Amino acid sequence: MSELYAIGIKPDWWKLEPQTSSAAWDEIGKVIDANDKYCRGIVLLGLESPEDELGASFALTKGKHHVKGFAVGRTIFSDAARGWFAGKFNDDAAVQQMADKFGKLVQMWTKANS
Repeated sequence: MSELYAIGIKPDWWKLEPQTSSAAWDEIGKVIDANDKYCRGIVLLGLESPEDELGASFALTKGKHHVKGFAVGRTIFSDAARGWFAGKFNDDAAVQQMADKFGKLVQMWTKANS
């Protein structure tokens, strides 16, 4: 991130992979604070991670004011898409599966960050 800031790139939002520690999020926050007072924040990538791994990643963001949410498209739709394309379930079932998974992730995020 420091290298990108050094060459003049200042994204409104960072979309970053999960970190392995709370301290890593602290260091990322320091880089943003030192380089871009207008940065809106960070959204956490899912990288098609299982829900339990995402839950652990969400927990590491507690109190990290730069981390605003998550963007986990494949985590939400991959299983549903595979099943739908294979003819294992219809449109309504695929939509319900995606809605259920998204709802669960929202609950996990809320629990981790409240």
